[in-house]
Amino acid sequence: MDVPTNPALTGECPTMYKAVFGTLQILSEFKEANKYVETMCERSPRILVTTEIDWSWTRILQHFVGVITNKGTRVSRAAEVLVIMDKPGVLGTKNATELLHSGSEAQIVCWGNEASVYLVDEKVLLRASSSLRCREGA
Repeated sequence: MDVPTNPALTGECPTMYKAVFGTLQILSEFKEANKYVETMCERSPRILVTTEIDWSWTRILQHFVGVITNKGTRVSRAAEVLVIMDKPGVLGTKNATELLHSGSEAQIVCWGNEASVYLVDEKVLLRASSSLRCREGA
């Protein structure tokens, strides 16, 4: 099976064990993110990709299942926000906003203090889900 094994990006996260899947949405600045949320309709789960977050982003973060940032560490303000909001995040990737693209499907995996971003091809998801169905029915 072609399930991704090499992360596209790695970073830190506050101590948590979570994984989420969603569509990436790159919003580099708070003003841009605020405008996006106002016009956002209910869609598939979204993962926010931005430069950095702090407490002012909490209203915006309610609309996302996870966060990927260029800046931040497991003891930064961003980490505090993620813990309080119970959201997984990959902090301190240095270049997520340049490497990732809005609309791509990805998975965030937080394991202890380490976090990874896996890009997921739709064909891989279809193969993986059909493989799981085969095992469940066996």
